[in-house]
Amino acid sequence: MNSDSLNYLAENTPITYLSQGSIARSLVEATNIEISRLGEYVSSTYNNVFLNTAESYYLDQIGAGVGLRRDIPSKAFSSQEDQNVKFSVTSGKLGSYFPDSSNLNNGAIPSGVTISTGDGSITYKTSKTTVFPFNATEVFVPVVATGVGVDFRVGRNKLIVHTANPAVNVTNLKAISSGSDTEADNSYRFRLSNYLASTATSNESAVRITAMGNPDVSRVVLKEFARGAGTFDAMLIPVNNQLSSATKDFTRRAVELVSAFGISSRVIEPTYVSFSMSIQLIPQAGVSSGSLDVAKLNVKTSILNYIDTIRIGGELIINRVRGAALQAASSSVKDIRIIEICFDNRPHSIRNRKLAADELFTPSTEQEAIKVI
Repeated sequence: MNSDSLNYLAENTPITYLSQGSIARSLVEATNIEISRLGEYVSSTYNNVFLNTAESYYLDQIGAGVGLRRDIPSKAFSSQEDQNVKFSVTSGKLGSYFPDSSNLNNGAIPSGVTISTGDGSITYKTSKTTVFPFNATEVFVPVVATGVGVDFRVGRNKLIVHTANPAVNVTNLKAISSGSDTEADNSYRFRLSNYLASTATSNESAVRITAMGNPDVSRVVLKEFARGAGTFDAMLIPVNNQLSSATKDFTRRAVELVSAFGISSRVIEPTYVSFSMSIQLIPQAGVSSGSLDVAKLNVKTSILNYIDTIRIGGELIINRVRGAALQAASSSVKDIRIIEICFDNRPHSIRNRKLAADELFTPSTEQEAIKVI
């Protein structure tokens, strides 16, 4: 802009002294600074008028104009029906550690018990008092994160510390991935772009947008004519290996309100294939028992993390299981041996396992998913 302005003055006016420090040049530069700022403001405002380029506050204003708000942050949680967070004892009776003062035949884990990861970075609390038979050795409890957002999502077997009684064990058998941050611009823009179609209900867009309204649902597969003409199934693909019962119930009710995509709707999950396996570590000579225990824990976590990456319809590769185990075991182990693999609690030959298009691996709840010896 400065170059064009100075050239114009030189060619069309009697002003000829345009060097650095000249009055004419100073006036040109001062004026162009303001013109530049105005141009940037006009460009920014223009971009933020349109849905495909608007961001942040301006995107919120577009949403407010059509009556669709950005999703707010939420707390991660797991209900008792999910059978996820478990208190247990290896000997004796759980009721001895958590007696119920109102009924001697029962035990009770009170609400407000803090459960956290080993380093205390992620904390949950029991959300209500859980009453159980006095002679029970394990019980599942409902929990909710102490803070909001994705930072409180947690992988399986990470919640291992609690404040109630050190003689009682605690762990989460499944990942908890229901916490969410403030909705990102891209996600909000997607919902806004489909809003007009989905407000009409009774169409595919309405069903898809509604079914995607949970943070632990990664995507939705709609199967038209699943059970004949006029029917459809909405298959919810979880972020991790399994959906929470609250997500399934909420989505089922929500889809029923908007569905006439077919005359009969059904919210379904993938067909879960439970897995378990036994791994033997062959240590290097002279490795201490403490180092071997650490290696066992690392191997277990690494294999579970690998299986987490296998999406619906994927394939479990035995060599990748071995690779994940050896990498996690580091130098303390010279080799591993896969002793047994079970799918749906039935022994399976030790070879790759390809899932069907609607199947998804999930850790076994009837036996230890990964046993390392």
